Amino acid sequence: MAQIIRRLWLLIIWTVFIWVNRIRNLINDPEVELSEKIWVFIVAGIFLLLVLVALIFLTGLWKKYGPATARFAAIFGLGTSIFWLIRGAGILFEGEHDLGFKFIHSGLALVSIFLGTFLYMAGDHPKSKFLN
Repeated sequence: MAQIIRRLWLLIIWTVFIWVNRIRNLINDPEVELSEKIWVFIVAGIFLLLVLVALIFLTGLWKKYGPATARFAAIFGLGTSIFWLIRGAGILFEGEHDLGFKFIHSGLALVSIFLGTFLYMAGDHPKSKFLN
């Protein structure tokens, strides 16, 4: 369980870093259309809500609800990986961004995919199976 906790903290910190910076950049960019801003705020809100739930588990409910928390961590990790795999491919193959943008954002997506998978795999041991 300690391994899950450490990896969950890593994903929480990374998720807050990514989405708070994305919101800050979006607010300061007058060229972004309203529809894209709404989409980003919705997605950022979902990920930041997941961070809030993770923090609730980590600050008091973890020991009381160990299996539920481990399942949540698995879903959070897997969901993060899937989202960034799809979004990263979209950024990479989209024609409207330059090579530098694609390079940086593909790197950020790869880190997110790695951390999400790293968290998901933390439960792949007999003592801490996500699906007990």
